[in-house]
Amino acid sequence: MMIDSHAHLISDDNVAYPRVGADCTASCIMTVEQLLSEMDATGVDRAVLVQRGSVYGFDSAYVCDSAARYPKRLAAVCSIDGSRSDGAEMVRYWVKDRGAAGIRLMELVRGEDAGWLGSTEPGGAWREAAERDVPVCVHFFPWNRLEGLARLRSILADIPGLKVVIDHFGAMQSDAGPPHHGVDAALERLADFAGVNVKFTTIPLGKLAEAGIDAGPVLRRVMDLFGAERMMWGSDIAQSPGSYAHMTELARKAVRELASADQEAILSGTARRIYGARWA
Repeated sequence: MMIDSHAHLISDDNVAYPRVGADCTASCIMTVEQLLSEMDATGVDRAVLVQRGSVYGFDSAYVCDSAARYPKRLAAVCSIDGSRSDGAEMVRYWVKDRGAAGIRLMELVRGEDAGWLGSTEPGGAWREAAERDVPVCVHFFPWNRLEGLARLRSILADIPGLKVVIDHFGAMQSDAGPPHHGVDAALERLADFAGVNVKFTTIPLGKLAEAGIDAGPVLRRVMDLFGAERMMWGSDIAQSPGSYAHMTELARKAVRELASADQEAILSGTARRIYGARWA
């Protein structure tokens, strides 16, 4: 089995699902029907639909509607504005009312202060997510990762039992080479929290492939900290360049030297554990 834990959708219906952010031409469209067709062609069984914040802002209607149409194969992760005081209400709406399997926090405008990550105050998204056992996906960029990872550690210390997924290897410098392959103290300090999981996508895998660097040792270094049971793969389709077939090939190649149990965990098991509660 293979589960794509990071698939973006962009509707071709800009009236029903109006885009508010990044420019999008016909070439960037990825409808749910197109994604399912690509999944069928490449042997991907299920997918987690991650809201494309730079295109739709905090309106996650398309990923939720798509997951509701195909509940046995898809689950939705919605973008939440962590700086809002009514974050808990937003979590309840998207998870309880719209059926989302998780939420996501990210900086939408470069240079924002760290308020986008939210706080642990009552009424915020973090405490509501913890109470509902909802996984929180967090996306860092190279320019905000150190501050963000440090703040995330404080949040984890304040709210025990949180379930967190860190996107794109936490924006570490994956092509840094041995012995640490970009893993630094900022990421290491989060491995002590059992609820923290790490996702890798075409962003680091594509970068490594272009540089002619074997991704296997990079995955092993992250596995040293988190274990395969806390790692997952996602394509980043409709954001990263390349075909879906190429993205799945990069993933399978990256794990090919791992034990079969570790491959299973990374390519499907972890994502199913975190996001697959509603899958039959």
